[in-house]
Amino acid sequence: MKRTPTTALTLALLAAIACLPPTARAETAPGAEYVLLPSAESPLVAIRLMFSVGSIDDPAGKEGLAALTGLMIGEAGSAKHTYSELADLLYPMAASISVGIDREVTVLSGEVHRDKLVEFSALLTEVVVDPGFREADFERNKEQLVAYLTNTLRATSDELLGLEAIQQAIVPDHPYGHAPAGTVAGLEAITLDDVRDFYRRSYTQARLMVGIAGGFSDRDLERLAAAFGKLPAGTEVERPLPDPRAPEGREFHLIAKKTDSVGIHFGYPLPINRSHPDYYPLMVANSYLGEHRTFHGRLMQQLRSKRGLNYGDYSYIEYWDSPPFTSNPSPNVPRRQQYFSVWVRPVVPDTAHFALRNALYEVDRLVEHGLTQEEFELARDFLVNYSKLWAQTLSNRLGFLMDSRYYGMEYYIDEIDARLGALTVEEVNQAVKKYIQTDRYRAVMVTDGAAAVGQYLEADEPSPMTYNSEVPEEVTTADREIEKRKVKPTAIEIVPIEEMFAGEAAEEN
Repeated sequence: MKRTPTTALTLALLAAIACLPPTARAETAPGAEYVLLPSAESPLVAIRLMFSVGSIDDPAGKEGLAALTGLMIGEAGSAKHTYSELADLLYPMAASISVGIDREVTVLSGEVHRDKLVEFSALLTEVVVDPGFREADFERNKEQLVAYLTNTLRATSDELLGLEAIQQAIVPDHPYGHAPAGTVAGLEAITLDDVRDFYRRSYTQARLMVGIAGGFSDRDLERLAAAFGKLPAGTEVERPLPDPRAPEGREFHLIAKKTDSVGIHFGYPLPINRSHPDYYPLMVANSYLGEHRTFHGRLMQQLRSKRGLNYGDYSYIEYWDSPPFTSNPSPNVPRRQQYFSVWVRPVVPDTAHFALRNALYEVDRLVEHGLTQEEFELARDFLVNYSKLWAQTLSNRLGFLMDSRYYGMEYYIDEIDARLGALTVEEVNQAVKKYIQTDRYRAVMVTDGAAAVGQYLEADEPSPMTYNSEVPEEVTTADREIEKRKVKPTAIEIVPIEEMFAGEAAEEN
């Protein structure tokens, strides 16, 4: 559809859209949705393009199509420039174009000095509006995704393997149920024509949220709006998600892999996300239990500090992106459906049974006893201040603002401050009893000797701990209770590592 250049009236409309409450989508306005975070003092400009396109849109048998299409935009050439030419043009600007593909969204982003914004935004809009779709880029990006599944996840990163495996275990037979990177069989079935068709259907103005922050001008915004106006208009696409199937008991997935340690994850779907009022009291309880990459959490103190069982012990009430590389939550991985999970890894095989019991024991303890007033105040105050660090950069502030618009809520960081400030310990403990439990969960263990692990889980015999040095009496007293805690699975599935992320071949038409 041919569009005229953006007029002053259209620019005013875009500004008005950006000022609307986050719950409003301004559906009467044409084109993409705009989220603006101007800062005249900033010498930098951050741009984030969030398309409502993710792995939930992958056709059956072609899992990975959304990811491959995203890479063919963000890590390939445009019709005008090859990939290497783009890199050469971006280098003197000290800029780059990044792409991330998750379950629900694909995000292209970049940050540049405002003196180079015109040149940078021209290249960014060029790859989005007129991608090159060259065969060489297609083969390279497909190989990259297959290598991620087979080399990174299966072979070299037990950490990422366990994280992806628990997500898939928690939501079986669900649009979230395969990795954003796809499956090996799905990727092999995808053709370059599939990518072209998916791009035409999915990369439309109706699915686009444009975020721009920093020292940009009205003219800069006008140029962006005119460029993205060249995308097909499209229509708002309803993408309903079925309720995840709840676990019926203690369902274990043992991933059989030659490895020196054991990685343990367990969890289950949560019926709320950060747009729900109950998320915030649960957030405080979760932080008390074990904030990612921090040492103050109860899990970390009990399993690592007092017992020396392993390196990391954390809990989560929503998906955490790229855990080996991030210390704070990442913006622009929004998911309408979230989950509670606990992460315990890496564990020496001889103590894995006890470590699993210990983690479950601590979750049980939280449910049974709740937080004291002192524990509540400490966790709440930490979280109020810690959350402000998540949005230190211009780009992250913009990203969290866009996520808030996606969820239909007020700005997330401000929401944390406001809601936690009004919380009581009683509200936190009520939320814990409402949402946290250890009776029905799905667990993933990445382990060597999976059959033997399955046998000791089935036997459910005590797993006493021994220590090489003296430990406090309170630890040994608790150990006598922990070692007998019931974890007998209601179901066990052993999955050879070669079968992980393999997928099934697409059916012939």
